[in-house]
Amino acid sequence: MKIKDISVCMASPDGDKAAFDFAKMLAVANDAHLSCAAFTVLPPMILGYGDGSAGEVYASILQQTRDTMSGAWKKFEDSVDQQSPAIEMRHFEAFPNRVESLSAMNARHADIVVVRAPGKSDEQPHADLLEGVLLGGGRPVLIVPEEWSGTTVGQRAMIAWDASREATRALHDSLLLMNDDAKVCVATVDAKPGDTSHGAGPAWDVGAHLSRHVGDVEVRNEDSIGRSTAEALMDVATSFDADLIVMGGYRHSRLQQAFLPGVTRTLLREAKVPLLLSH
Repeated sequence: MKIKDISVCMASPDGDKAAFDFAKMLAVANDAHLSCAAFTVLPPMILGYGDGSAGEVYASILQQTRDTMSGAWKKFEDSVDQQSPAIEMRHFEAFPNRVESLSAMNARHADIVVVRAPGKSDEQPHADLLEGVLLGGGRPVLIVPEEWSGTTVGQRAMIAWDASREATRALHDSLLLMNDDAKVCVATVDAKPGDTSHGAGPAWDVGAHLSRHVGDVEVRNEDSIGRSTAEALMDVATSFDADLIVMGGYRHSRLQQAFLPGVTRTLLREAKVPLLLSH
């Protein structure tokens, strides 16, 4: 299957420009339809006591947010109207607790969804956009680092392989982004041979499988040697000069992730190249 329908989820026209520019580039390269899910995230309700002025203050903040974002999205929409290809705008206004469900609904109508990576200082609402698409949308999500300005993706891809269902799904979704001559590195960290996980040789079988789809595949079984799994994977991606990291997303519950940051969460904040996640 080819990419023919792309959606980019944005929380602001300026902060998410890298994600939009990449989604547009991907749409042009694949002659695909591009839609933009433009979110206006409203401030949470203020609860107060005393003279009852909290309601008036909140109403003022709410209206100011709507006016500011309406103007920003209007300016953005006017600019994209002058561009090619045509871009379908989908506007969503939501309180924070609705962002995840709305982004999931939007994702179900695309082949792939592009989201800007959550920043270290502004996790919300991008974490909610991402988790909605990934956990509720059933679609692969391509996460673009805020400062990324590359022009290619999928020509040199690193597959983070842990023999899980999520990793298998991500691997096959990533084929949407690769040409027949793509170079791929399948990386494991501290993998051990096993009957029901990696098989006789970690990543050997999946490497052979991938070689039937793309031009050049190598397998790297990395020892962590005191590094975290995420650090080891980023070192492999750097040495391979990868333009894409592919991995299964969020194997633990979100509650566990909050207290025990895992590989997915670390790579989202530290990776210098786009990530393709599937769940």
